[in-house]
Amino acid sequence: MRAFLTAVMAMALLTGSASMAKADYFVWEDTKTGLTLSYPDTWQVENGQDHDDLVTLAAPSGRAHAFCRIRSHEDKRYAIFPPRFNPSVQKIEYSLNFWDQYLREYKHPELYNLQDGTGLGRGWASFAEGGYVGSVPYPEMERRAVLFASLYNNRVYVLDCSAHKDAYDQWKEQFLSIAKSIDFKKANHELMTGNYRNFMNDGRMLLPDEGINYVTSY
Repeated sequence: MRAFLTAVMAMALLTGSASMAKADYFVWEDTKTGLTLSYPDTWQVENGQDHDDLVTLAAPSGRAHAFCRIRSHEDKRYAIFPPRFNPSVQKIEYSLNFWDQYLREYKHPELYNLQDGTGLGRGWASFAEGGYVGSVPYPEMERRAVLFASLYNNRVYVLDCSAHKDAYDQWKEQFLSIAKSIDFKKANHELMTGNYRNFMNDGRMLLPDEGINYVTSY
């Protein structure tokens, strides 16, 4: 009986450990930009391939070679515009033309789906699904990808998660889960600051000049 209870307790511990392992996630943070994300503990962090790579995450996917990479660089062209214009900026700069140029880094690029007005972290984003023949960072193969591009606080963030085309559907949900976990260091407050008044509509002010018999108009 004692041996049976010991065996039951051991099975319970093993079951609990397995359940916890499935639920375990690591949180990763980029100290330079403040970007954070979470990913399953079965994935591994790998070295980036390009100078603008923040992080590359490799899934335990065998020959499917599923992975996610985040790339980022500065873009201060719209720094003068207040945050309320961000949705328009996204549609102008980070939509069809952006993805057309981005996918040309690979062989035989194709764009299957595109949605504007989505989100990544705290920024407005475009979401795309594409296909290409690529070899970074794995052997050259036909791949399908989940793609997000967002501009926030004068930085562009691009999330590119892909796998072999035949395994893409198996990994798409995890790709989107990683995308959902991404957050940016807060830079813009939700409330507008200042209280602008259109002073050009005010009446004219007439003030006498000292020692002179006429008035100055403002």
